[in-house]
Amino acid sequence: MSPAVRTNLEDAFATLKTPYKWRAVTSYFKDEVPPGDYTSNVHVVPFVGDRVVLLHAKESGWGPSGGTLLEGEAIETAVTRELAEEIGGEATRFELFGQWDSSTTAEVAYRPWLPHPDFAIALGWADVTITGSSDDDGGVEMESILEVSILPIQRAVKRLEENGEHHLAALYRVAYEVRRAAKN
Repeated sequence: MSPAVRTNLEDAFATLKTPYKWRAVTSYFKDEVPPGDYTSNVHVVPFVGDRVVLLHAKESGWGPSGGTLLEGEAIETAVTRELAEEIGGEATRFELFGQWDSSTTAEVAYRPWLPHPDFAIALGWADVTITGSSDDDGGVEMESILEVSILPIQRAVKRLEENGEHHLAALYRVAYEVRRAAKN
């Protein structure tokens, strides 16, 4: 991640340095891509042109596309699968730039092949072409997608903040700037 991105987003990185707690998981942002054998999930901020995609899932609220890696699945394959399942999208380009370095208080791993109790959620951005609609049954994870919104970054960040998702708002801002730097 370039020093310019870090300087322009000091407030976002200040938020990302604080613990992100959800369900039985506590996560900390790191700006390094995790090793595959430590990774249980992948989350990417999808882009359609210069706009970002926000998903509203019944179980988890507003956020990026992503989910759990299947047994033996590569991160790249999971990105492709999750985008197709959740938004009917096809990645034309994607880049990972960080991780949620995470630990859980759950007694057992979410799936037996996943690292436990410490694991990473790979984070990135993806340029997407919408080729269909989201999978009605939520795909493998059965998470119901209620709405897919394609918004300017400022509106997406505002929606996330209004819903108390300050870490995700910061993540969207970082993804936007990392992508912009990669395209220059």
